[in-house]
Amino acid sequence: MSISEETHQAAARPAPGIPLSLQQEFLCAMDKGDEEGSFGTKHIIASAWRLSGPVDTGTLQRALDDVVERHEMLRTSIVRDEDEPSQLVHPPSPVQLLIRELSGEDPDTRDRVAEEFFNEVESGTYRVSELPHVRAALGRFDEDDAVLVLVVHHVACDGWSMRVIMRDLTLRYAALRGHSGTDLPEWRQYREYVSWQQGKPSDPATRRSLDYWREQLRDASIAAVTADRPRSAGLPSVYSTHRFMIDAEVTSGVLKLARAMRCSPFMVLIAVYNVIMHREAGVDDVVVSTFTSGRDHEGFHDSVGAFLNFVPLRSDVGACRTFAELLERTRATCIDALTHDVPFVLIEGEAPELMAPFMEDDLDVIAFEVLQFPEALDGQFIGDVKYTEMRRRLLSQPVSSDIPDGALWALDILPSGEMIGSLKYNSSRFEASTMWRLIEDYDQVLRNAVGDPNIPLSEI
Repeated sequence: MSISEETHQAAARPAPGIPLSLQQEFLCAMDKGDEEGSFGTKHIIASAWRLSGPVDTGTLQRALDDVVERHEMLRTSIVRDEDEPSQLVHPPSPVQLLIRELSGEDPDTRDRVAEEFFNEVESGTYRVSELPHVRAALGRFDEDDAVLVLVVHHVACDGWSMRVIMRDLTLRYAALRGHSGTDLPEWRQYREYVSWQQGKPSDPATRRSLDYWREQLRDASIAAVTADRPRSAGLPSVYSTHRFMIDAEVTSGVLKLARAMRCSPFMVLIAVYNVIMHREAGVDDVVVSTFTSGRDHEGFHDSVGAFLNFVPLRSDVGACRTFAELLERTRATCIDALTHDVPFVLIEGEAPELMAPFMEDDLDVIAFEVLQFPEALDGQFIGDVKYTEMRRRLLSQPVSSDIPDGALWALDILPSGEMIGSLKYNSSRFEASTMWRLIEDYDQVLRNAVGDPNIPLSEI
């Protein structure tokens, strides 16, 4: 056998087992099999882009396949049936690319059809065992107007990674079309991140952070709301998504208040959420969960993988007289948490009661996030195609993608000055009316808070 033949055969074999990252261990803790939970058929992340310009589907297929070859996490499986779970890198294989002709004459009609197409693709089922983890769907209105939807299983990707994938796809597509200035940046594989992370639990900075979390979360449990139906009802999980918009006037008020209080918009928005959880959970000591990018090493900013980190934020709402006082307290909590950000599996070991509500029959936890990702190539021509991300989503979905457990509240401040929100929940546990009431309550508290931050919490 020649050297070239040996090399080819080696490339066709899966790479040997690699240890899991701490984020992947967190996903394994929510393993409910291949239908539900973190490895379920609907635990995916999706993004969609309007494409202006001629799209050559053969070149798009080649660009998708090149991205899979570049980022090995998109072709990595997690081996869970062993005492020590591991990840296994497989050789590249073609990406599934669905092509659909869409109808619509005027721009408004096309915008709605595009969003319906996005929702349809996102609500599909995608088995974690089917590689590569990325799938694509192209809906075409005509030769110069199309919608591209990317779907990636969440075990291999997070929101930041989706922007990396799309950037690399657009640059690779342009390069294959013969356009110059489309070189891809240097990058590192996820397995390199795992190797780097293995030394983190024992380093002095991590130990100091764990000391902080031990004190910060002493005797704490995460805030939870009472579900309309208990877990013991035994109904299969069916996730729905309510979408809503917060107008530009209120969004502008959030930004102004953030500047005045030396806060980020996230801090204002989660302080309002603290008020809602204070009411719904009936507790003064409120612990809410959110997410950070988990990319504390800048060398992995161009990598694809599960970096997202679950972070608990604790605030004593009962000790605050006004919203402004609560915002100051929330600001301090957020700064401390970000300063001591470490993978959640390490935090959980210091706070044994924190996740107890997830086990309660009648309770459910609603995580909160404000989408904050690196700048994408949005609204720009890359080669001969202009890419515009579809962030302004207003169509709710009775059946949507899943999360492993609980519910998820997400907000996105758009360049237009508006804010788009979504509340994803298990409709087997909650009535739709319960979720809409929470959204309406949040909107009202937010309006009152930005209108007068010194308003007493008892009146907000």
